[in-house]
Amino acid sequence: MSKAIARMAKIVALLESGISTAEKMAAENKASLRQTYRDIAALKAIGMPIEGEAGLGYALRVRKGAGLSHG
Repeated sequence: MSKAIARMAKIVALLESGISTAEKMAAENKASLRQTYRDIAALKAIGMPIEGEAGLGYALRVRKGAGLSHG
């Protein structure tokens, strides 16, 4: 797995657990804040439902009926 994919996967995992700041995601990934903003932009560009903005924090937008089925 490439470093970029690993970073983005960790960002998604952090967002799945709730609202997170870019600073926290950067620290978790041992990446720069600038790289984290680029990763978030890349995830948004491929359709990941991320809401938020710099300084406020980010979260995954939950759409009604978009849950995963367990069973």
